[in-house]
Amino acid sequence: METIILKIVLSSCLLIGFYYLLLERERIFKFNRIFLLSALVFAYAIPFIPFNIPFKTAGETSLIIGEPLQNFQQINTAQASSIDWIKIILIVYAAVSIFFLMKFIYSILRLQFLKGEKRSYQNQKILIIDQIYAPFSFLNTIYFSRKYLVNDQIDERIFLHEKCHIEEKHSADILFIEFLKIFSWFNPALFFFKKAMITNHEFLADEYVLQNNYDVGNYQHLILNKIKISQNFNLTHQFDFNNTKKRFIMMTSKNSRFAWLKKLTLLPVLAILFVFFTKKVNAQTETSAIVEATLPQKQDVMSFKKKNATKFEKKIITFSKKTRDDIEVKKDTIKKKQNVSAPVPPPPPPPPSEFEQVPAEFPGGANALRSLVSNSFDTSIFKGDEGLIKTTVYLSIDEKGKISNIFAEGDNKVFNAEAVRAITVANDGKIWKPATEDSNPVKTVFKLPLTMQFAGPAIKK
Repeated sequence: METIILKIVLSSCLLIGFYYLLLERERIFKFNRIFLLSALVFAYAIPFIPFNIPFKTAGETSLIIGEPLQNFQQINTAQASSIDWIKIILIVYAAVSIFFLMKFIYSILRLQFLKGEKRSYQNQKILIIDQIYAPFSFLNTIYFSRKYLVNDQIDERIFLHEKCHIEEKHSADILFIEFLKIFSWFNPALFFFKKAMITNHEFLADEYVLQNNYDVGNYQHLILNKIKISQNFNLTHQFDFNNTKKRFIMMTSKNSRFAWLKKLTLLPVLAILFVFFTKKVNAQTETSAIVEATLPQKQDVMSFKKKNATKFEKKIITFSKKTRDDIEVKKDTIKKKQNVSAPVPPPPPPPPSEFEQVPAEFPGGANALRSLVSNSFDTSIFKGDEGLIKTTVYLSIDEKGKISNIFAEGDNKVFNAEAVRAITVANDGKIWKPATEDSNPVKTVFKLPLTMQFAGPAIKK
C-alpha cells in the first residue's frame, strides 16, 4: 500500500510540475484542461496498470537448522509493537478524510440553501440573490447579486463568462478534485491541480467572452470592478485577485513558437512514468525464498509426546512404499497431486515413557539433511507472492531407523506437498540412527517445522 501511495504522489507531482513549467503560459486552454484531468486519472491509475517485464528466476533456498523460532518471536514482538502506530495512522487518516468529506458536504449545502428569485435568462437558469456576492456559477445555475442588475438587466460580458463555465461543465472538474481530496488529502499535488484548473477555466471563459468582439480594455476594467466584492464558496469560480494578473496577461498574449513541441514533450514524460510506476508483472515468477527448519531437541520430543499422546491415539496412517514412490515421480505429476482436498492427520507419537528419549539422527547429521532438503526443494512451483508460509512435517521413524510415514500439516497445500516431496527425496535410501530410550531403539515421530519467506528484488534479463 505504501508503494502505491508513493507512486500516486510522485507521478501527480511530476505531472503538475510539467504543467507549470511548460504548458501554463501557452494559449492552449482546451488542451491544458484535458491534460490536467487526464494527468490526475493517469497518476491514480498507473500503480494498478500491469506491465509485463521478462524476469529470470533468482531464488535460492537456505535451510537453517537451529533455533529460528526465537527469531520469529522477535519479529512478532516487533510487529505487535508497531500495531499501535498503524492504528494511530489509520485513525488520523480517517479523521482527516471525514473532515474533508464534511467540508465537501457543507460547501454543497451552503450553495443549495441560497435563496433568491429564480429566472430564465436567454434559456439559462439564474438565481437573483439579495446577498452581495460577486457573480459565480455552479453546475447549471448562475448566481447574481441583485446589486449587479442594471435596469433589471445583466451585463452581457458577465453573463457570457459564467455561461461558459456552465456549458463546458467546469464545476465537474472542481468536484472531481474535491472528491479525490477526501480520500487522498495527503497528496500535495491536488491543491496545485485545483488552482491550475480554476485558472485555466478562467482563461477559457475570458476567451469565450472576447470572441464576441468585446473590447479587451473595457473587459479588464469590468473585472477589476467586480473583484472588489468577493465570495468564498469553495466549489465555485469567482472574480478575485488571485489570478487576475495571469488572466490579463493571457488576454493579450500569443502562443510561443514552441507550443507544439511542448505538447510532444509530454509523450516521453508519460513513457518514463509508465515504465517506473506501473505494476510490474514478471513473465517468469521470481522466487527468492528462505526455508528455515528446526530439528527437535530432546526436551521438544518429550514435550511433544506428552502433549499429543492422546490427541492422535486413534489416528494411525499407513505410508506404503507405493505412496513414497508416487511422491518421487516427475514434477508435472507432483503438481497434479498438490491440491489434495482431504487433510490427513499426522502420525501419532509414541506413548509417554519414564525414560528420557534421545532423538533420532539423520545419517551424516543436520548439515547433510539441510543440504539434501535444500537441493531437493523446488521453489519454481510457487507464485512468489505467498509471503510467509509455514508447515510442520512429521516423520515416523521405526526402531530400525526407517521412515514409515511423512506428513505435512500447514495452511498452504502446495507448500505442504512440496515439503513432503523434498524430504522424501532427501531420505530416499537413508537409514536414520533410531531414537533410543534407556539405550533401547524405539519408534518415534520426528517433528520438522518449515518456514518459507518470499522476498528479494527480481533480476531483470
